[in-house]
Amino acid sequence: MKSKNSSIPKTKNKKRSPGYSRNKGNAYERKIVKELKELGFDVSTTRLVSKSEDANKVDIHDNRGDLPCKIQVKSTQQIPPYFKIRSESTVDPDEFTIIWSKQEKKETNIVSVGEVVMIPKRLFYKLIKPYANKSNV
Repeated sequence: MKSKNSSIPKTKNKKRSPGYSRNKGNAYERKIVKELKELGFDVSTTRLVSKSEDANKVDIHDNRGDLPCKIQVKSTQQIPPYFKIRSESTVDPDEFTIIWSKQEKKETNIVSVGEVVMIPKRLFYKLIKPYANKSNV
């Protein structure tokens, strides 16, 4: 007996081109730059201003030197290998930061399901120290 759905052609899993991932990553870098600018930082993507910094695993260029970290941006389905990426960079390990957008397949699209920041514990403590003695926090 023939199945009801046997006349429906099976869809093949299309493999996305490397250009798709690169474009998605570049768009996420621009999004982070926009958000940091809205916070008052003078930043740009390193692709635009510093090929050597881009090759050194830094995606966000701090034009004034106001940021307390060097930022690598990832938009992937898998957790970025933080320590491997950091080891491929000459950035001070206490400043190396990854901003990650977790991607998941949803029907026909790949979408972000959340964003996190991976920072060294020492930097985290430095950032939260001003709040330590505030009773209203």
